[in-house]
Amino acid sequence: MNAAMKFLCKVGFPMETKKQTRKTSGKTKELILVVAREIAAEKGVGQLTLEAVADRAGISKGGLLYHFPGKKELIIALMDSYVSHLSDELETATKPFKGHPQALVLGFIHWYKKLNGIAASNRTWGAAVFAVQSFDPQLMEPLHNWYRKLFEKIRSCGPASLDSATAIMAIEGLFMLSLYNLDHLTTEEKSRIIQHIEDRLLMRELNPKNSIE
Repeated sequence: MNAAMKFLCKVGFPMETKKQTRKTSGKTKELILVVAREIAAEKGVGQLTLEAVADRAGISKGGLLYHFPGKKELIIALMDSYVSHLSDELETATKPFKGHPQALVLGFIHWYKKLNGIAASNRTWGAAVFAVQSFDPQLMEPLHNWYRKLFEKIRSCGPASLDSATAIMAIEGLFMLSLYNLDHLTTEEKSRIIQHIEDRLLMRELNPKNSIE
Protein backbone atom coordinates (compact mmCIF):
# COMPACT_ATOMS: atom_id res chain seq x y z
CA MET A 1 0.00 0.00 0.00
CA ASN A 2 1.47 3.37 -1.01
CA ALA A 3 1.72 6.40 1.25
CA ALA A 4 -1.31 8.11 -0.29
CA MET A 5 -3.55 5.10 0.34
CA LYS A 6 -2.24 4.77 3.91
CA PHE A 7 -3.11 8.44 4.49
CA LEU A 8 -6.62 8.03 3.09
CA CYS A 9 -7.24 4.96 5.20
CA LYS A 10 -6.13 6.89 8.25
CA VAL A 11 -8.09 10.13 7.74
CA GLY A 12 -10.94 8.86 5.55
CA PHE A 13 -11.87 9.49 1.95
CA PRO A 14 -12.58 13.21 1.51
CA MET A 15 -14.74 12.85 -1.60
CA GLU A 16 -17.05 10.44 0.18
CA THR A 17 -17.26 12.82 3.12
CA LYS A 18 -18.23 15.67 0.80
CA LYS A 19 -20.94 13.53 -0.79
CA GLN A 20 -22.32 12.65 2.63
CA THR A 21 -22.23 16.30 3.67
CA ARG A 22 -24.12 17.36 0.53
CA LYS A 23 -26.67 14.62 1.10
CA THR A 24 -27.20 15.65 4.72
CA SER A 25 -27.38 19.32 3.72
CA GLY A 26 -30.01 18.51 1.09
CA LYS A 27 -32.13 16.61 3.61
CA THR A 28 -31.89 19.47 6.10
CA LYS A 29 -33.00 21.97 3.46
CA GLU A 30 -35.92 19.73 2.50
CA LEU A 31 -36.92 19.40 6.17
CA ILE A 32 -36.83 23.18 6.62
CA LEU A 33 -39.15 23.68 3.63
CA VAL A 34 -41.59 21.02 4.88
CA VAL A 35 -41.71 22.66 8.31
CA ALA A 36 -42.09 26.14 6.79
CA ARG A 37 -45.03 24.90 4.73
CA GLU A 38 -46.68 23.42 7.83
CA ILE A 39 -46.31 26.62 9.85
CA ALA A 40 -47.55 28.81 6.99
CA ALA A 41 -50.57 26.54 6.53
CA GLU A 42 -51.38 26.36 10.25
CA LYS A 43 -50.65 29.90 11.41
CA GLY A 44 -50.13 32.10 8.36
CA VAL A 45 -46.97 33.61 6.95
CA GLY A 46 -46.99 36.30 9.65
CA GLN A 47 -46.10 33.60 12.18
CA LEU A 48 -43.53 32.01 9.89
CA THR A 49 -40.47 33.18 11.81
CA LEU A 50 -37.00 31.74 11.42
CA GLU A 51 -37.01 30.89 15.12
CA ALA A 52 -40.28 28.95 14.82
CA VAL A 53 -39.02 27.00 11.81
CA ALA A 54 -35.68 26.18 13.44
CA ASP A 55 -37.39 25.08 16.65
CA ARG A 56 -39.86 22.75 14.93
CA ALA A 57 -37.20 21.38 12.58
CA GLY A 58 -34.93 20.65 15.53
CA ILE A 59 -31.99 22.64 14.20
CA SER A 60 -30.16 25.75 15.33
CA LYS A 61 -31.08 29.14 13.91
CA GLY A 62 -27.54 29.31 12.54
CA GLY A 63 -28.14 26.04 10.72
CA LEU A 64 -31.29 27.49 9.16
CA LEU A 65 -29.51 30.73 8.19
CA TYR A 66 -26.88 28.64 6.41
CA HIS A 67 -29.57 27.60 3.93
CA PHE A 68 -31.85 30.67 4.02
CA PRO A 69 -30.42 34.05 5.08
CA GLY A 70 -33.84 35.56 5.72
CA LYS A 71 -37.60 35.03 5.82
CA LYS A 72 -38.11 36.35 2.30
CA GLU A 73 -35.56 33.90 0.89
CA LEU A 74 -37.28 31.08 2.77
CA ILE A 75 -40.70 31.97 1.33
CA ILE A 76 -39.29 32.27 -2.19
CA ALA A 77 -37.66 28.85 -1.80
CA LEU A 78 -40.98 27.50 -0.53
CA MET A 79 -42.77 28.74 -3.65
CA ASP A 80 -39.95 27.46 -5.87
CA SER A 81 -40.36 24.06 -4.19
CA TYR A 82 -44.08 24.03 -4.99
CA VAL A 83 -43.47 25.03 -8.60
CA SER A 84 -40.82 22.32 -8.94
CA HIS A 85 -43.34 19.80 -7.59
CA LEU A 86 -45.94 20.91 -10.15
CA SER A 87 -43.44 20.75 -13.01
CA ASP A 88 -42.26 17.27 -12.05
CA GLU A 89 -45.84 15.99 -11.77
CA LEU A 90 -46.86 17.44 -15.13
CA GLU A 91 -43.77 16.11 -16.89
CA THR A 92 -44.34 12.63 -15.45
CA ALA A 93 -48.04 12.71 -16.35
CA THR A 94 -47.54 13.79 -19.98
CA LYS A 95 -44.58 11.50 -20.72
CA PRO A 96 -46.73 8.44 -21.67
CA PHE A 97 -48.56 10.55 -24.27
CA LYS A 98 -45.51 12.07 -25.96
CA GLY A 99 -46.28 12.75 -29.62
CA HIS A 100 -50.06 12.76 -29.15
CA PRO A 101 -51.70 16.02 -30.35
CA GLN A 102 -53.59 16.25 -27.05
CA ALA A 103 -50.71 15.13 -24.81
CA LEU A 104 -51.16 18.09 -22.47
CA VAL A 105 -54.84 17.39 -21.85
CA LEU A 106 -54.28 13.65 -21.49
CA GLY A 107 -51.44 14.37 -19.08
CA PHE A 108 -53.66 16.54 -16.89
CA ILE A 109 -56.34 13.86 -16.84
CA HIS A 110 -53.77 11.19 -15.97
CA TRP A 111 -52.31 13.44 -13.26
CA TYR A 112 -55.72 13.93 -11.65
CA LYS A 113 -56.75 10.28 -11.89
CA LYS A 114 -53.49 9.05 -10.37
CA LEU A 115 -54.28 10.38 -6.90
CA ASN A 116 -57.94 11.36 -7.32
CA GLY A 117 -56.89 15.01 -7.10
CA ILE A 118 -54.29 16.19 -4.61
CA ALA A 119 -52.62 13.65 -2.32
CA ALA A 120 -53.57 14.23 1.33
CA SER A 121 -49.90 14.76 2.20
CA ASN A 122 -49.73 17.68 -0.26
CA ARG A 123 -52.93 19.51 0.69
CA THR A 124 -51.13 21.83 3.11
CA TRP A 125 -49.83 23.51 -0.04
CA GLY A 126 -53.26 25.08 -0.54
CA ALA A 127 -53.26 26.89 2.80
CA ALA A 128 -49.56 27.75 2.47
CA VAL A 129 -49.99 29.32 -0.98
CA PHE A 130 -53.05 31.26 0.20
CA ALA A 131 -51.04 32.52 3.19
CA VAL A 132 -48.19 33.70 0.94
CA GLN A 133 -50.66 35.47 -1.36
CA SER A 134 -52.16 37.31 1.63
CA PHE A 135 -48.73 38.21 3.02
CA ASP A 136 -47.02 39.51 -0.12
CA PRO A 137 -48.46 38.88 -3.61
CA GLN A 138 -45.08 39.58 -5.20
CA LEU A 139 -43.71 36.40 -3.62
CA MET A 140 -46.20 34.46 -5.77
CA GLU A 141 -44.20 35.25 -8.92
CA PRO A 142 -42.74 31.70 -9.30
CA LEU A 143 -46.28 30.30 -9.40
CA HIS A 144 -47.49 33.03 -11.77
CA ASN A 145 -44.60 32.17 -14.06
CA TRP A 146 -45.54 28.46 -14.01
CA TYR A 147 -49.08 29.28 -15.11
CA ARG A 148 -47.84 31.66 -17.79
CA LYS A 149 -45.82 28.79 -19.25
CA LEU A 150 -48.82 26.47 -18.97
CA PHE A 151 -50.99 28.85 -20.99
CA GLU A 152 -48.26 29.20 -23.58
CA LYS A 153 -48.32 25.41 -23.94
CA ILE A 154 -52.10 25.53 -24.34
CA ARG A 155 -51.85 28.23 -27.02
CA SER A 156 -49.27 26.13 -28.87
CA CYS A 157 -51.93 23.43 -29.36
CA GLY A 158 -52.95 25.43 -32.45
CA PRO A 159 -56.46 24.88 -33.85
CA ALA A 160 -57.37 22.73 -30.86
CA SER A 161 -56.21 25.26 -28.25
CA LEU A 162 -59.74 26.23 -27.15
CA ASP A 163 -60.65 22.58 -26.62
CA SER A 164 -57.40 22.07 -24.70
CA ALA A 165 -57.99 25.16 -22.56
CA THR A 166 -61.56 24.09 -21.74
CA ALA A 167 -60.47 20.61 -20.70
CA ILE A 168 -57.45 21.73 -18.68
CA MET A 169 -59.38 24.47 -16.86
CA ALA A 170 -62.05 21.93 -15.94
CA ILE A 171 -59.40 19.56 -14.53
CA GLU A 172 -57.68 22.49 -12.82
CA GLY A 173 -60.98 23.32 -11.12
CA LEU A 174 -61.19 19.77 -9.76
CA PHE A 175 -57.58 20.06 -8.56
CA MET A 176 -58.36 23.31 -6.73
CA LEU A 177 -61.38 21.81 -4.98
CA SER A 178 -59.13 19.02 -3.76
CA LEU A 179 -56.27 21.37 -2.81
CA TYR A 180 -58.50 23.55 -0.64
CA ASN A 181 -60.47 20.61 0.82
CA LEU A 182 -63.70 21.80 -0.85
CA ASP A 183 -64.33 18.65 -2.88
CA HIS A 184 -67.84 17.40 -2.12
CA LEU A 185 -68.29 15.42 -5.32
CA THR A 186 -68.55 11.66 -5.10
CA THR A 187 -65.94 9.47 -6.76
CA GLU A 188 -68.56 8.40 -9.31
CA GLU A 189 -69.47 12.01 -10.12
CA LYS A 190 -65.83 12.94 -10.67
CA SER A 191 -65.31 9.90 -12.88
CA ARG A 192 -68.28 10.92 -15.01
CA ILE A 193 -66.94 14.48 -15.34
CA ILE A 194 -63.53 13.20 -16.42
CA GLN A 195 -65.13 10.78 -18.88
CA HIS A 196 -67.25 13.61 -20.28
CA ILE A 197 -64.10 15.65 -20.92
CA GLU A 198 -62.44 12.73 -22.67
CA ASP A 199 -65.52 11.95 -24.77
CA ARG A 200 -66.44 15.49 -25.77
CA LEU A 201 -63.06 17.13 -26.14
CA LEU A 202 -60.69 14.35 -27.12
CA MET A 203 -62.60 11.62 -28.90
CA ARG A 204 -64.61 13.82 -31.31
CA GLU A 205 -63.22 15.53 -34.40
CA LEU A 206 -61.73 18.85 -33.31
CA ASN A 207 -63.29 21.97 -34.76
CA PRO A 208 -60.59 23.84 -36.76
CA LYS A 209 -62.07 27.13 -35.52
CA ASN A 210 -61.55 26.23 -31.88
CA SER A 211 -58.45 28.32 -31.29
CA ILE A 212 -58.08 30.19 -28.01
CA GLU A 213 -56.56 33.16 -29.83
